[in-house]
Amino acid sequence: MNLNQLRFADAVAATTSFTAAAAQCFVTQPTLSNGIAQLESELGERLFVRTTRQVALTPFGEHILPYLGEVLRAQAALVQQTQAFLNPQTRLIRIGTSPLINTSLLGLMIEPFRLSNPSVEVVLREMNMADLYRMLDGGLLDFAFGVVNARKGPFMATLLYEEPLLFVPRGGVWPKSASSVKSTNSAGVQIRDISDETYVMVPDSCGLSSTTRALFRSQRRKLHAYSGEAMSYQVLQDWAALGVGAAILPKSKVADNGRPAYPIVDKAGAAITIGFEAMWSRTSIFSDQSIEFLQHLRKVVPAIVEGVGTR
Repeated sequence: MNLNQLRFADAVAATTSFTAAAAQCFVTQPTLSNGIAQLESELGERLFVRTTRQVALTPFGEHILPYLGEVLRAQAALVQQTQAFLNPQTRLIRIGTSPLINTSLLGLMIEPFRLSNPSVEVVLREMNMADLYRMLDGGLLDFAFGVVNARKGPFMATLLYEEPLLFVPRGGVWPKSASSVKSTNSAGVQIRDISDETYVMVPDSCGLSSTTRALFRSQRRKLHAYSGEAMSYQVLQDWAALGVGAAILPKSKVADNGRPAYPIVDKAGAAITIGFEAMWSRTSIFSDQSIEFLQHLRKVVPAIVEGVGTR
């Protein structure tokens, strides 16, 4: 296998279209299709299933996609570090982000800094929280964006934003019966009313599972977790629709597909949120651009978030 084949597969998974993926990769569709076929042959299993309407990942494809992404991110990091060593004058801000971060808001937060600092290159890497901490502690990242209160180690932080947590009911039906629900209304649901549900979860790597468990502990409720695990936020919603279990997700990760999702609220009716923060190591020796970026995070980003209205 080669990197082009991995890029082709990654593009198809992202676009769910061989035609769109070929355009994104600047190759013809036959070239892309042949590359993916060769990759599937070497791996010994199909990654995608095609119908007249769409392209979807097979169960094997769902399983292997995160590892494929790791290879591509490692290659990108190798190129970046090589360039940084050979061109020490290059001014970099290296940011690692949890997959749980709102990507649309991430762009809005970073773009003003890029525009006002055209000589600084902002390099983003998406990874799980454990790798964020490891690379931040090892000096391989300048900042890490992740879930509030999930951090461990000698890190400092500043709040980026908060967003509501939504309850996605099993089978798309809620409430199950009017008599079984005390607090459900058009404004949201309370944990006490959804604590008997079984929840489908993702691996405890992005911060969502630990946040969900902490939420139930704070309400003195037991979380009933489904024995299997999903590999993406979309699969959580798909499994909920199939009736496998309910799901809890940040608002930005809930697809606008017409399926019901309800804000989770406290006893006073206020939305329960998940917070995200920018972290850096206490032992970091900040470059000039890192100091400028930290000032941007503290002074400019709050105004951007308030203007967007994430809550």
